[in-house]
Amino acid sequence: MAREGYLVNAGEETIHPDAQAPMSPKQKRQNWWYYNKFILLGVVLVALLVGSIIYSVASQVKPDYTIALMTSYTMPESGLQQLRDCITPYADDRNGDGRVQVSVVNYVISANETDYQMLEASMVKFTADASTNASMIYLHDETSFQLLENNFEGFFQYNDGATMPAGATDYENAMIPWEDVKAFAEFTPTAAENDSWTAEDYQTLFEMLRVSLRAAEGSSIERSEEDMAYYEDSMALFDRLKNDEKLVEEEVPEWVDDLISQVEAGELETE
Repeated sequence: MAREGYLVNAGEETIHPDAQAPMSPKQKRQNWWYYNKFILLGVVLVALLVGSIIYSVASQVKPDYTIALMTSYTMPESGLQQLRDCITPYADDRNGDGRVQVSVVNYVISANETDYQMLEASMVKFTADASTNASMIYLHDETSFQLLENNFEGFFQYNDGATMPAGATDYENAMIPWEDVKAFAEFTPTAAENDSWTAEDYQTLFEMLRVSLRAAEGSSIERSEEDMAYYEDSMALFDRLKNDEKLVEEEVPEWVDDLISQVEAGELETE
């Protein structure tokens, strides 16, 4: 009987596991987001980073000319910008990107430099740029030039274009004072309102500079058609600077053009 008691109504109850109701589309989306949100956010961040790098590279303007500035002091950014602004009207669009871009790279070379890491960085960068022929026109002050004088054997050409022979040390014949370059002599520095440097300060700094030109003969420049073309274009740029022959003239304001047109058309009387 005891066994039979166990079997009473046994067929009326069936044990089933808890059945889950089907998820709605909204619940499916919430479930997917719960398990995948961090993966998706990571993908988005990586995409943004890659896009930023691509944009930075694509939007970076490659300069048509790089001018080396060797000084025993750090040229203020305003001074560098004024040098760029002074030289740019004489430069041409070598790379054909529709813009004329001149870069001025400042190498701080000084025996009294307290920041030796800066000095070392300048020396390393200067050596690297010189070996890749990045600059053909060099602006320098006396102190920085003297500190690097032993490194310049055969590096510069004489002012008449001749190459300095091996062992020559008459570097005074391979540098042109700032005021002997018409474009520089006629350039008037300015100072921004909040600039700690005055226009007179900039004028003093600029007048301390001399110009030296790379020598192509017997150097690695001759072995590269691209570098040789850059050298020739740089020499043409310097000739324009020396003779004050701008390629880009200052634009006349529109109201002046209108006034001239009215006068030429007889619409405006002049005394």
